Amino acid sequence: MTETQATFANDVEDADLGVGPEDASSASNIEVGSLVEIRKGSIYAHGIVLGHSYMNGRMWHLSLISTGEVVQHVESDVYIEVPRMADRDLTLRAGTGITPVDRVETNARVEILKYLREAEKEINKAFMVIGRKNTMLYPNVRAKHPDEWASVSLSEAAKLVCDYRPESWSTLVATHKYIMGRPIEFVPHMQSQRLTLTYDVRPENHVVKLQRVVDMVRKRSPELEAFIEKARGLILTAREKASESWDEPLSRVVVKDITFSPDDRTILDVLHLALRRTRNTSVDPFSGVVTSIIKRIGLHAHKMVDDVCLRQFLIEMGEMAPWEDIVTQRKELNLDLTPDEESQRVRDQDALVKRGLSLLRPERAKAKQPLGPEDFYDRDPVEHLRHDFGNLPVYVIDDVSAEELDDGLSVEPVIHEPGSAWIHVHIADPTAVLPPTHAIAEAARRMGSSAYFIHRTWPMLPPSLTHDRLSLCSHSQKGEPEPVLTFSFKLDAEGSIVDYDVKAGLIRNVKRVDYDSVDRLLGNGGVQFGYPFEAPQTPGVSHVPVLETKDVENMRLIDVLTRRFRQRSRQTLNPFVFSAPTATLVATAKPIHGAPTTPAWNPSYYRGFPNLTYQVYSQKTIERGSRLFVAECMKTASRVASRWFAAKGVPMLRRSARPPIALEDNGDIERLVARMDEDGFVDHTEFLQTKLHIPPVEYILQPGMHWSMGIPEGEGYVRVTSPLRRYNDLVAHWQIKDALLRPKASTRLFTPGWLTTYATEVLAYEKLWKHSDQSHRMQWTLMYIKRFLDHPNPSSDRIDPLQSLSAYITEPSRRRDLLTNQFSCYIPSLGLPATIITPRTTEIPVGQYVNVRVKEIQVGLKALFILELCGGT
Repeated sequence: MTETQATFANDVEDADLGVGPEDASSASNIEVGSLVEIRKGSIYAHGIVLGHSYMNGRMWHLSLISTGEVVQHVESDVYIEVPRMADRDLTLRAGTGITPVDRVETNARVEILKYLREAEKEINKAFMVIGRKNTMLYPNVRAKHPDEWASVSLSEAAKLVCDYRPESWSTLVATHKYIMGRPIEFVPHMQSQRLTLTYDVRPENHVVKLQRVVDMVRKRSPELEAFIEKARGLILTAREKASESWDEPLSRVVVKDITFSPDDRTILDVLHLALRRTRNTSVDPFSGVVTSIIKRIGLHAHKMVDDVCLRQFLIEMGEMAPWEDIVTQRKELNLDLTPDEESQRVRDQDALVKRGLSLLRPERAKAKQPLGPEDFYDRDPVEHLRHDFGNLPVYVIDDVSAEELDDGLSVEPVIHEPGSAWIHVHIADPTAVLPPTHAIAEAARRMGSSAYFIHRTWPMLPPSLTHDRLSLCSHSQKGEPEPVLTFSFKLDAEGSIVDYDVKAGLIRNVKRVDYDSVDRLLGNGGVQFGYPFEAPQTPGVSHVPVLETKDVENMRLIDVLTRRFRQRSRQTLNPFVFSAPTATLVATAKPIHGAPTTPAWNPSYYRGFPNLTYQVYSQKTIERGSRLFVAECMKTASRVASRWFAAKGVPMLRRSARPPIALEDNGDIERLVARMDEDGFVDHTEFLQTKLHIPPVEYILQPGMHWSMGIPEGEGYVRVTSPLRRYNDLVAHWQIKDALLRPKASTRLFTPGWLTTYATEVLAYEKLWKHSDQSHRMQWTLMYIKRFLDHPNPSSDRIDPLQSLSAYITEPSRRRDLLTNQFSCYIPSLGLPATIITPRTTEIPVGQYVNVRVKEIQVGLKALFILELCGGT
């Protein structure tokens, strides 16, 4: 394997950490015969895509590059593509092996290389034309405000730098090459560069500061020497304070007798910018100054100066807290990092809510005046259609700490039909107040969903609106009825849905209770979490709410009915589910803030660390008791919604997932089905040993199947149960209201065309948030474990789960360097993925357990858990 082939095959940027049934990478939409540019580290090349291969749970592309090598790479390595550069039939004749197997493949590759080299000539010609025009792109596209980012599309950039055929493929590729050669000014998108063909443009002040610090480093300026001397003293003090305060609660201490100069501040600002997450492009404009400065300080000499070292340096300089969350600082998430009480964004939102609610005028509703971007509905649009559920008990069951209460359950046995009952799923109804044209709705669309992180939550809708007006219980606490959208289904004695309905409703008798209390009332055991760093726990006795006997009977009936329905549904598709244990941390107090978001002129140091509890759970262990029947009711409500939309002929997006595909042995699926338990779970190691492709989740207009949920073709699944925290659910609610108000209309509020475009947006947001959540949890759990290992004075009786670790292999070995291989693995006792470094000669089959010990923990832009083998396998 050549260096180029090894680079692309081994280093998978943003590799998926998930091990759930919907964690497979997306299907390829890069055509065979396309010209692509692939980049990784210092290596980039043009190639023609020969084909695709699904290996080790990931879709790979196989491209012939101009050196004659076939390179295996992932989709995110492709920065730009030109479809149909080579004839499809010719490309298919070339094969996909590392070397051609016969003369047919050899001749085909020779012809493809001719196409490729001619294409590279065209690109180089266009690049020379751009060079001759000598137009500076950056001054024309940067933001007007010197501290703000901008963006530029490839087509816009091409028109600015080239007069001759700016729309031609060769000019576009050459313009891309021009932009990528200026990393100090432009940054490609993290995962979707090929699809968006848009580049972030650095703020002018970022560029100016970097150039200023580069100049300081080159000239060894007195200002830099003064900073280095100051930094040495601050770092030594920070290390001493961190060690002595290890077990204290977190705090920040400002050093008032030392002040940063403007040049110090510029250097620190540049080092902050250097820790910003970017694509692994050929040139990092910050790496030279970072390495030079940290090496000159001389207190990290034993370490390679990388993002891990830079993060530690910024912590010891007081610029970051030891618990600072890097993931939520990612630019693409656009999260407001300022504490809520100091946030201008929060103040503006609260003022908007207060202003909008104070301007509600019933007389305008009668006049049917158009709504502006700050106008709420003056009157509930479906007020006259609401069904009053009277005194029917509604049980809002959630975690004790839950703030956004979306859903409640009711049950009504059917008289004269033994074993039959209606279950009503009542969903909070923000669209009673919030129109789709409102500024808050637009902001919710841009965010996509609420963001739940270990240290802090960012809600999709303003708490000033949800807590006082939209969340379930907010009205009933004031003695007012709660507006809801209710999704009802009637189950017969065999557990089949025999009827359903969707209506706008009013509920009055709302009772909030937490999961654990329901489990104790029903005596069904509840959920048991693993606590690897703590002694076995005796379940605490929490307050069990006082409920009437009838309430307990109602919840027990819901439990019985949903179990029966679940068993019945499983007979339709008989899906299996695999999931590995997952780690998370629970904070005693939230939010946990890091360093101030505005630059400080006095240095500081940090003491202590947040109080966190390390938990391990899995889908199998958590889908029990009250959590199981609530989840089952929510899934069924989404099935009801899909049926209702189909019956009414109203367009809506369905979340769809196809069944697994056997890549080699058709018996693999049958063997897994035979080994699954009564709840449909199969062991993750057994799944890994099969050659199955799990098709990615899609959003489609047709009522397609959702295999893993047991939902058959023709029924479909529409998310409707979380409108306070998912914009997609809000869209469904608005569409339902439109159909209720205008049942005979020929067009709908959201057209099929709009929904199809929005489907791409939903998938992009889901991918972004899923990757961010996985990276975030990996970062925090490894910070916890590293702190456990580094404790300066550990107690002799502490529980140490790291002394005896067992992991199973999840992928075949990959070459790491000349002497070592690496295996991806999973540690079930800690709920974490990891990497095992082994000698080159080591071979371990996928799915096999091995004994391991911790070799290294790296916490930087990525968090890596590195292990080595110990003892026997």
